[in-house]
Amino acid sequence: MNRINCLSINYRLAPIEIREKVRFSPRDFHDLMHRDAEVYTLTTCNRSEVYWTDIEDGEIFRKTSELSGVPEAELYPASELFKGREAVRHLFTVASGLDSLVIGENQILGQAKEAYKAALDAGTTSVFLNKALHRAFRTSKRVRTETDIGRYPVSVASEAVELACHIFGDIKGSSVLVVGAGEMAGIAARRLKDRGAKDLSIINRTLSTACELAEELGGIPKPFEGLKEELTRCNIVISSTGSPTPIITKPLMDEVMKLRRNDPLILIDIAVPRDVEPDVGSCYNCYLYDIDSLKAIVDRHATNRREEADKAGAIISAEVELFERWVNSLNAQDTIRDLFGLVDSIVGDEIRQGVPEGTEAALLEQKMQASLKRLLHRVVSFLKEHPTLANIENTRRIFQLDANYQDRHKG
Repeated sequence: MNRINCLSINYRLAPIEIREKVRFSPRDFHDLMHRDAEVYTLTTCNRSEVYWTDIEDGEIFRKTSELSGVPEAELYPASELFKGREAVRHLFTVASGLDSLVIGENQILGQAKEAYKAALDAGTTSVFLNKALHRAFRTSKRVRTETDIGRYPVSVASEAVELACHIFGDIKGSSVLVVGAGEMAGIAARRLKDRGAKDLSIINRTLSTACELAEELGGIPKPFEGLKEELTRCNIVISSTGSPTPIITKPLMDEVMKLRRNDPLILIDIAVPRDVEPDVGSCYNCYLYDIDSLKAIVDRHATNRREEADKAGAIISAEVELFERWVNSLNAQDTIRDLFGLVDSIVGDEIRQGVPEGTEAALLEQKMQASLKRLLHRVVSFLKEHPTLANIENTRRIFQLDANYQDRHKG
């Protein structure tokens, strides 16, 4: 259990100025890996995390600093380090949406699965993290089905729309621009439509993608070159693109606000890295909110979800306990013992079902046990000579020695 570790740079301790610089990929850590090391990375708008086994903590911090350009002295106070059981609990909690800015948001599970696919493609996970991640996905599913935490689906994007509605009141008469057409932008656009927005424009670098979303929602697709014109026309702008640099700059907004004659404009930037330069907020009558600004409005809606989160916490604790049992079974001696225990169980069942009690039954039981143990001799000898995690786990899966052996086949 103590092998797994996690470095988390998230919305609780790290300001967006740091978060937008720390973007992980499993391939980034290839040079730190050796035979027993494993790495999984997860990056979303509110967190960048790396989970690993058999690598020194200092090497992970050093690599993170190198990748991001953030000095280690600034990383330490802006990050959380989880080790062993707490790292596993943190992973299960994150996958279940309980560590998100918006408690219970349901985008995180899909993001975690996509990150796992990237790790598999990069070849950076093996027995230990594979099992941990599948248990995390199972835990998330249990939380969704056994509690009401996902009863009212929420996300940062939907809360951004709530902020716009809070400021404007009725947005039916407002002109609204969504910049981007990915998952978060799509959620925002759909929520805007649900809230009654009729004048809805969608801009994306790939016009065909903007057209698809606009057609779905009855909005109007615009080419990316029309950004300045739409900023001049609209009252509310929600931006969420994958651009590595800001697309709405201070010089651009200086021009836009002159053309608007300083008519108020609300800009809500939910992208990480940010789509809007921070000093845009200094433009007269231009009100800029970034993802960290959403914390207050999120907190207003969090009470009911926190009550369900307590129930979810009990599920997570139970799943962590099951995972710890599996970890403790990962040694050749216990696996061999469980194999022989399986033989005794099979033979006992057969004897009870078809042979009367007595001397004859006892002799038959002894012969059956001896035969099955001879059959297992090669497996046992192989495990003793090659007691690797992969061999032990494969043996436990083949003989179904764990109640949850089928987890590896489920998302």
